[in-house]
Amino acid sequence: MDQRKLKIGAAVVAGLVILFIAGRQFLKWQSTQKDQARVEQANKQAEKEAKQTVASLHQLCRYADSVGIDTSRYVVEPDADKAEAGAKLTALLMEVRYGKKPSRMTYNGLPEAVDSSWAKKVGTTVSLKMMTEFATFAPYNQLATYYNRLRKRAKGNPAVSDSLRQIRQTLNFYRYVNRFNPDQFVIVNIPAGELNVFDRTGKRLLPMQVIAGKPDKRTPCMTTYIKDIVAYPYWNVPRKIALEEMLPRMQRDLSYIYNQNLQILDEKNREVDPEEIDWEGLSTTNFPYRVRQASGCENSLGLIKFDLENPLAIYLHDTNSRDLFTLTADRWRSHGCVRVQKPVELANLVLGKQTFDAGFMNRCMIDQKPQTLSIPKRFPVFIAYNTADVDAAGKLKFYKDVYALNE
Repeated sequence: MDQRKLKIGAAVVAGLVILFIAGRQFLKWQSTQKDQARVEQANKQAEKEAKQTVASLHQLCRYADSVGIDTSRYVVEPDADKAEAGAKLTALLMEVRYGKKPSRMTYNGLPEAVDSSWAKKVGTTVSLKMMTEFATFAPYNQLATYYNRLRKRAKGNPAVSDSLRQIRQTLNFYRYVNRFNPDQFVIVNIPAGELNVFDRTGKRLLPMQVIAGKPDKRTPCMTTYIKDIVAYPYWNVPRKIALEEMLPRMQRDLSYIYNQNLQILDEKNREVDPEEIDWEGLSTTNFPYRVRQASGCENSLGLIKFDLENPLAIYLHDTNSRDLFTLTADRWRSHGCVRVQKPVELANLVLGKQTFDAGFMNRCMIDQKPQTLSIPKRFPVFIAYNTADVDAAGKLKFYKDVYALNE
């Protein structure tokens, strides 16, 4: 009887052990099935998101193509994973909104206001409506319309292809301006010989002609800002001009100094009497002076100077030869600075109030010292080289490549 009980007990224990092992195996199998189901679900979700990202990227590429962006760098295979497609989608979103830095920019003096997290926040939900919300600048949209019209007849036509290339450069420039988020700003377009003050919608607040640097004294492209405005400025003659152009004339005839209202200053910024200088002993390598032109109507900078932040001594200014705006179509004859046609109007706009009246340019008061006027805030200035653009009437214009930069 005892043996029978022992056998029964052993059988029960064995059964329980088997049941325990079987239960554990079942639970393990069940857990594995759930894990596999989760993995399969995650894979399906990742595949779905990858396809959605690839689809969004393809949609964005079509839009980017329509505004002159080279999308060949953003192409992915249909089965690309989410990480690859997502990285290119983010990069393309940033280029659509902010463009690329133009290759011709010599100096960048404006701090960028780029929202670097914006593209990631967008995710894969990309729509045409969202893209057009950032394309509110009227000249940009007008130029994009012309670009798409020309694309339809570009095949086999080199002239049209070159025109498209020029338009693409300008479209990218306008996208690049978005990096600075300006409310009002100046654009000087060198090939057009024009200056425009725009608001953020693209409205032209103050169009005018300008005279920029001649081909051998090019005005550099830059992003900068007006720091202040100087009424009755001195012209501190750049040393190269003083040595190469003025010194030989001064050595030949001292009357040149008086006729041009020039002042010779020593190293301590004290004015020196030209009659007391040993001109024969001076040369381009031995000239311990600097040259300044006195303020007044005959000053080469005219009566108003707009100081720009840059290390290249480039600024906007009035001119003592205002008739050049009406007597000639040659808009490229300066040493690099930009002469403006409407200095009073520009100054009042930048200052935000009527500081100079209409008669300021004609009074030309004598014995005036330079007066620096502070502006309410930095006023952005973009000096660009756009050979294709739209004019005030919204018509497509191609300008002469005065510096031969498109060759």
